[in-house]
Amino acid sequence: MPRILSCYYLDEPLSKGELDIVGGILLGPWARFRTGAASLTQKRVPAVLPLPDDHGVYAQSREERARMICPNLRHAGIAQDNGRQVVWVMPHDMDWDAIFQFAIRQETGYGPFVVQRAADGLEMQDGMRVIDTHMLLSGL
Repeated sequence: MPRILSCYYLDEPLSKGELDIVGGILLGPWARFRTGAASLTQKRVPAVLPLPDDHGVYAQSREERARMICPNLRHAGIAQDNGRQVVWVMPHDMDWDAIFQFAIRQETGYGPFVVQRAADGLEMQDGMRVIDTHMLLSGL
């Protein structure tokens, strides 16, 4: 049975055009990154996040906040991806992006493929890019 690659997002799912681009990078025998997957399924992560205090400061460290949002990932179904690399669509808030990437790595054992959109203030040629964070972390 062909493998389905899970694609988790917090803010907005990938559009049809974005799915086509990501699919070309991650799916099929000619994919840039060999995932062994034949299709993608998008899964929304509940955005119930800890709030900062009146001064915009969090009482918890990033690691503590990552532990706090692991149930959100489990609710979205990440337990079925244990031992497999998944796709993470970078949210608008880069601080939460780092926290979720850490939590995903804790839950699956792998750094995710991260989809970055140019709309998030990042300058890139084609409007989006996919980064293999597991490969980057393994190379350190």
